[in-house]
Amino acid sequence: MAKILIVDDEPRLRKALSLQLQSAGYDVETAEDGKVALEMIQNASFDCVISDLRMPNLSGEELLQEVQKTNPALAVILLTAHGTVEVAVKAMQEGAVDFIQKPYTQEEVQKSVRRALDRKRLLLENLYLRGEMSVGTGDSGLIGESPVIKNLVSLIERVAKSDATVLILGESGSGKELVARAIHNLSPRAQHSFIPINCIAIPDELLESQLFGHVKGSFTGATQNRIGMFELADQGTIFLDEIGDMNQNLQGKILRVLQEQTIEPVGGRGSKKVDVRVVAATNRDLEAAVKEGTFREDLYFRLNVVPLEVPPLRDRKSDVPLLVRHFMNDLKKTPEEFFVPPSIYDRLMKYDWPGNVRELRNLVERAVVLDSPELLGQIGSKLSQVPEPAPVVQAEEPWLGDDQITYKEAKQAVLDRFERKFFEHRLRQNRGNVSRTAETLGMHRKNLQEKLDRLGINPKEVTEDQIDPEDGS
Repeated sequence: MAKILIVDDEPRLRKALSLQLQSAGYDVETAEDGKVALEMIQNASFDCVISDLRMPNLSGEELLQEVQKTNPALAVILLTAHGTVEVAVKAMQEGAVDFIQKPYTQEEVQKSVRRALDRKRLLLENLYLRGEMSVGTGDSGLIGESPVIKNLVSLIERVAKSDATVLILGESGSGKELVARAIHNLSPRAQHSFIPINCIAIPDELLESQLFGHVKGSFTGATQNRIGMFELADQGTIFLDEIGDMNQNLQGKILRVLQEQTIEPVGGRGSKKVDVRVVAATNRDLEAAVKEGTFREDLYFRLNVVPLEVPPLRDRKSDVPLLVRHFMNDLKKTPEEFFVPPSIYDRLMKYDWPGNVRELRNLVERAVVLDSPELLGQIGSKLSQVPEPAPVVQAEEPWLGDDQITYKEAKQAVLDRFERKFFEHRLRQNRGNVSRTAETLGMHRKNLQEKLDRLGINPKEVTEDQIDPEDGS
């Protein structure tokens, strides 16, 4: 629901205009002058301001100038009984979206408001490049003919018709975001925004601002009001990826959105209604997290209205050839230009794909970029025949010669040594890039970083040039 602020020093006009717009379905607040209005704008989120031009304390023109400094996306309509062409032109040049002369009709005001809201929506959609993020209205975008993927598409088609909250479960790299996009594209909300946000990729102290927006001065660096993702997704869908890693403070605020459909920007003192469908995803066991006390039980039940399980690629290996051809097509390669022999497909279909579809896409992209179809077979064969770690009982083991060390301590020492060599080797392969290494291992970046910290491995110090002769690199 659009929220409008009416600013006029005449109480009778404020009330009349407020009633007109409320009857048209808008959420309306009022202010008696520009100074009061400016304070309200700085502490709450509005979609449109309708302001008288001549007012005490702070005029409509001065209010417009202040709004342009702190919240340029906010649409401002000016009203005046002293309208001239010169005043109208000046107001439009300064950023007003429209100019209405008193006396005005109800139809004139509502048309102006609709134009202002359409302009704001267009600005926000251009800002977020909505068209770049969608596979297309009415298209699931899911590739596969296996029974498990067909069953998933059938469930998506049924779920998409409702506004129910959906919880998508599945391993890292299995395609959870693609499922979320499919739900949106097949839903009645498909003409509006689909806003994805990765909860683990943004620091906790910034995530709240990203989700709900903030007002000027709410924290260091907040020089302007900022619209949050929930407001950008109004009438559309927001996808909260990796919600299982969100802190409990934010979990409570997400719960409030689901219960009341209202948001409150960081540092603000007012709430705003939003019409947003929430789709969440995680590769964590949320039931276990609830028992451990790291995830709110009430939020879990709110999210888990319709759970969808995305199968790992190892459970639908018959889809591998289709996926390879799809990725080749995305990379502008035809089967004739980039011929993959059946024997290579056989190898790829025998591999278990711990990194799921993401790992397969990376493999295809690498082979296409290097224009070497044989790399698919070589890498597939190499990956599917990963050798067992070499025996680690060697002379330099810390427990040899120490009769006081316990079995548990010795076992941990051996495990630490193996993990240190293993992670250093994989980091070298990825030039010290932790995110890329985590993807290839099918791990959360956060979990990998915790292991590296415990093992004393600094990724910045690990490069391809640092070859350990013992690991065979």
